[in-house]
Amino acid sequence: MWQEHPPLAQDIYELDAEWQRRFPGMVGTLACHSCALRTYWSCTDRNGSYVDGHLPADIPVSCIDAWSHASHPGTHRYWVVKSPRSGMLQGAETYLRSAATRKGTHPEIAAMLRTVIQEWDEQHNSAVGALQTTG
Repeated sequence: MWQEHPPLAQDIYELDAEWQRRFPGMVGTLACHSCALRTYWSCTDRNGSYVDGHLPADIPVSCIDAWSHASHPGTHRYWVVKSPRSGMLQGAETYLRSAATRKGTHPEIAAMLRTVIQEWDEQHNSAVGALQTTG
């Protein structure tokens, strides 16, 4: 069900913590239309109570189903910049590195991207170092 790289020819959605709780094997939080809007589950049980462990959606009304936990649609560029950690996991590393250094990128966004990229590099360099010392 979960694709590492959502198709580029369509808008995508960001999925929230409830999706991550229900699908712990997800790679990132950005999903295509099929994954985000053709997956169905209910937030409540037969008694109308939220299911055990339910994480409420960040919406002004009560969440009722999977759609309550998916964002509005947006382009790949929008969502990978808005959610760069997920973007890095899902194959947008080259784009994000470029956006972080591009002259036209808003300074606050560029700084945030550089921070995420630095954390990514540190995490991956420490993982490679650990493999080299145990290998």
